Amino acid sequence: MREVEMRIGWMGFSAALAVLILLPSLLAPPGSAAEQDPVAAAESAAQADAETAEGKKFGEALGQAFGREHGSTIQRCAKEAKRGDLSGFDLFVRVDGAGVVDQALVKPSNTLATCVRDAMPGWKVSVVPPHAGFWVEVSVNLKSE
Repeated sequence: MREVEMRIGWMGFSAALAVLILLPSLLAPPGSAAEQDPVAAAESAAQADAETAEGKKFGEALGQAFGREHGSTIQRCAKEAKRGDLSGFDLFVRVDGAGVVDQALVKPSNTLATCVRDAMPGWKVSVVPPHAGFWVEVSVNLKSE
């Protein structure tokens, strides 16, 4: 009988521990980082990373490289998109410590943006970021000629 009581007591302890572990996320105010969607979190991180001198320099270099190296990607994606889906968008890319894009997100999402986003992972940037997990925002707007 004593063994059963100990098990019940241990299960109660486990449940209490689980509540304590989850408590911070349950008490987080709405709109906090714990509840932000991935795009909002990336946008916030990109803004913070761009505020440093190294971050600004890296962001400018990445933007120039993006224009040079992904013009054909944008052209291909634009051909695949319907006319209504050619509106501008913001692309958020996360660059690892070796300078490789390991995640990309877009806002707003449309056919063009999704196509460009899907082409980003694995892209090796020509400069190394100030730190691993560095987020950069690139605004993409098509101009009619």
